[in-house]
Amino acid sequence: MSRGHVPLRTCVVCSAKTDKRALIRIVRTPSGSVEVDATGRLAGRGAYLCHNRGCWDIALKRNRLDHRLKSAVSPEDRLALRSYAEGLALQPEAVQSG
Repeated sequence: MSRGHVPLRTCVVCSAKTDKRALIRIVRTPSGSVEVDATGRLAGRGAYLCHNRGCWDIALKRNRLDHRLKSAVSPEDRLALRSYAEGLALQPEAVQSG
């Protein structure tokens, strides 16, 4: 049986293309806050990160999310994203992306 169209998205750090549901969406809401979108349906500009904690570390250190969301991530939002990333399993292979 065919599942039909499966939306693909790309991790902003490692460029892994996969099913939209396999990535975590970060959204800049219309009010300007940046948060994790667990449902994948919040209104606003989105960016995707894989479940690899190394990708999260790089995205936050090198301002990849600022660039993709076209807005600076506030220190409070950055702290909330770091807290979320701490809950992810640390993967043994580190991402080496420039």
